[in-house]
Amino acid sequence: MAYRNIVFDLGNVIVKLDEQATIKGFEQLGLKEVGHLRDNPELLKLFRNLGIGLITNQEFFDGVRRMANIAATDEQLTNAANAMLRYIPDEKKQKLLDLRRAGHRVYLLSNTNDIHWRYCADVLFPMQGYGVNDYFDGIFLSQELHVEKPSDEIFQTVIQETGIDPNETLFVDDLEENCQAAERNGYHTFHNKEFNDWLEIL
Repeated sequence: MAYRNIVFDLGNVIVKLDEQATIKGFEQLGLKEVGHLRDNPELLKLFRNLGIGLITNQEFFDGVRRMANIAATDEQLTNAANAMLRYIPDEKKQKLLDLRRAGHRVYLLSNTNDIHWRYCADVLFPMQGYGVNDYFDGIFLSQELHVEKPSDEIFQTVIQETGIDPNETLFVDDLEENCQAAERNGYHTFHNKEFNDWLEIL
C-alpha cells in the first residue's frame, strides 16, 4: 500500500454508533421529545460545546438538567450519552496494530467529547493487554484542540504536529464533508459509507 500515514475518524469508522440508543436513554431520564439529536438546538449546542472543549463535563450535565428540568445524576447522564457507543470489533483493533507493525503511521482524528472518549479509551479499546495508545502514533480530539472537522485548521494541526506529508496520507471518515475538507488540505481520502468498508481496502 502506497500510503505512509493513515488518519482514522472514530465514530462509524472504528466505533459502531447507534444514536437512537442515546436518544432513548435521555428520554428514559425524562428528556421528552428529544427526536433526532441534530434537530434539538439546545441539546445539540451543549454537545457541540462539550465536543470542542468550551464547557466541562459538569457544565454539560448541569445544562441538560436545567434544559429538561430533570433530576438525573451525573452517572445516569453519562450512561445515556454513552449509549450510542456500541462496540469496536476486535478485527479492527487487530488491523490497527497490524498497520503499525507494517510500518504505517496511524493516527486518530475525531470530533468527540471527554465523556465519549473516556468510555472508548477505558471500555471499548482495551483488548488482550493492548490499550488505546497501542493503536495510534498520535491522537487528535476536537475537545482538546477546540476546533472540529470539517475545518481546515484541524487538518493543518495534524500536519504541523506530526510532520506528515498529506500527499502520502490517507484520511478515512464516514462523512463526505470531512473527506472534502481533508482533500482541500492535500490528503487522499476514503469515504467510509458502511461500517466495515475500510477493512476491504487496507
